[in-house]
Amino acid sequence: MSGQRSDELLGMGTRITRRDFFNGAMVASGAALVAGCGGGAGGDSGSPWAPSGSSWTGYGGVGDYAWSNGNTQAVVNAAHAIRDRLYADPAAKPVDEDFDLVIVGGGFSGMTAAYEFSKRAAEGQTCLLLDNHPVVGGEAKQNEFDVDGHRLIAPQGSNGAIVPRPGYVRGSFGDGTYDIFTDYYREFGLPTQYDLEPLGGGAEKYELTDYHFGPMAPAWEKAYATGYHFPGTGWVKDPTKDGFANTPWPTPVQKQLDDFVADRRDGLAGVSNPEAWLDSITYYDLLDKLGYGAEVRSYIDPGIAVGNYGMCGNAISGYAAHRLRLPGTTIKDKVLSSSDIGLVSFPGGNTAFMRIMLQRMIPGAIRTEGEGSLAPVGGTMDASKLDRPGNKIRIRSGSTAIDVRHPGDPAKADHAIVSYARDGKVRRVRAKAVVMASGGWVNRNIVADMPDGYRTAYGEFHHGPVMVANVALRNWRFFDKLGISNARWFQALGWHACIRRNVDMGAAKPFTPDSPTVLTFYIPFLHPELPGPQQGPAARARLFATSYADFERQLREQLTVGFAAAGFDAKRDIAGIILNRWGHAYVAPQPGFYFGRNGASPPSDIIRQPHGRIVFAHSELLGEMAMAHAMHEAYRAAGQVMAML
Repeated sequence: MSGQRSDELLGMGTRITRRDFFNGAMVASGAALVAGCGGGAGGDSGSPWAPSGSSWTGYGGVGDYAWSNGNTQAVVNAAHAIRDRLYADPAAKPVDEDFDLVIVGGGFSGMTAAYEFSKRAAEGQTCLLLDNHPVVGGEAKQNEFDVDGHRLIAPQGSNGAIVPRPGYVRGSFGDGTYDIFTDYYREFGLPTQYDLEPLGGGAEKYELTDYHFGPMAPAWEKAYATGYHFPGTGWVKDPTKDGFANTPWPTPVQKQLDDFVADRRDGLAGVSNPEAWLDSITYYDLLDKLGYGAEVRSYIDPGIAVGNYGMCGNAISGYAAHRLRLPGTTIKDKVLSSSDIGLVSFPGGNTAFMRIMLQRMIPGAIRTEGEGSLAPVGGTMDASKLDRPGNKIRIRSGSTAIDVRHPGDPAKADHAIVSYARDGKVRRVRAKAVVMASGGWVNRNIVADMPDGYRTAYGEFHHGPVMVANVALRNWRFFDKLGISNARWFQALGWHACIRRNVDMGAAKPFTPDSPTVLTFYIPFLHPELPGPQQGPAARARLFATSYADFERQLREQLTVGFAAAGFDAKRDIAGIILNRWGHAYVAPQPGFYFGRNGASPPSDIIRQPHGRIVFAHSELLGEMAMAHAMHEAYRAAGQVMAML
């Protein structure tokens, strides 16, 4: 069948070649590289890639985040212009504005620092937050679809949070890094229990999750009706319930996988200091010690990559694997407590918390309908309120920071200068203090007077990409016909997806197999054949070199191969696909990241120290890029900068 005919059957609107791409990066004019990330220019509501009109960014959906799905082409181009030194030296530009505090980065780190400023600042003190994306939020944004009159919402990235129940005691969960989040949770007056949307039409027979990552975990998988899809074999149902006996793997591999999922092999027997020892080896080293082969590594690598680290088991330490609770790493008396806590995943993931925080900082930033602590989760964002003169907090989106420095000796300076690009122009702002809440890969490129010790420490941070693909479906009858709600693929672009039962935000009808829904794929780009530091760049090259249409085609083909026999028709049943590309989604903590190597301090200890008037705050300092950790680091940074003001 011709490529064009195949695309028509798959429901592809337009075929895109790769000629617009060169050497893993978009080709763009110099004007586009410095044009900032604001909406409007180049948009085409009639394009299959509306509203951006970009054949790389692709379709953005509807609602508040239609212009801001992951790292869009404009965002990537602006960032790569920093890397490639395409911006002119901003030193000749005059200072445009003065603020007490400037925050670079609009994810949870930046927004938490701004939130703390809003509570602690004296009368008349002001803060400017610069965000390089069209819409503030970092990875805590959502995609929205309008499917035959139904509004569907799915996360772009950040997803899942603990819920402190009434009996929860501060500090009783984890290592204390969740305390700031649980404090905010209670401060926001959020519920301690959530109902899920009602089920009907046969959906009642399934255990349906509201949390995408739950069914990915081998230890939790047995709770769900799961299918594994193998090339040449097709679907195998509930393999973990039968010791993998019904899979095409050889019997010795089945035994290894069964032992692995059940966590039967103890890798820490006789180890006197298990934390430090685990941090001295890779997770692959530990798997080798436990007698697990290549098939086990391939089996768990996708979960490692999308679960928190962006790369394979040979790129992370055994202690990082322990923090992800992977088999073989359980430390006696070090099991995370789970009493008096729950888990919630809103339809748009942690976008809910971001919107609540935004509304509390800038009242009216979200036009809400109704009352209550969850009201900002819905409603519509009012961008005109964010950067209004007179606000204590001003949020300026589409603004890419390109240079941050002190005017002289950092130890003696009473301010710093932040230069940023917006709408094709470079502007400069003066601040008594600066919080660098952007990622380390940005900070080491734009803090011009960064000391060598900080640069060396930042060299220890390696990041891997993840793409979150949301596929809107008109129904999920084909899942039901196969009798599964949780699916895993081998040798396909999307390795996992599940039918999700959302938190009940006022559902009018029960959720049935005839209901529209969204399949969310958290997609890694794995390179286990490479050393850890090389895996991220290789994966990003694949992520950036592939057009929207090529990824769309792969997803449509994957679903067709897996479900056509169950009645699935890609052209009929897929209502839309949104791609969210995150080039530096996760940090991969290599051996020595947590406890240091050869007597040296861990790199994060160095970066947490203020550099003159500049303070660094981002979740990767804790080795896991997650909402609670971002808040933890930002709270510390807020205390440091408030002492300067």
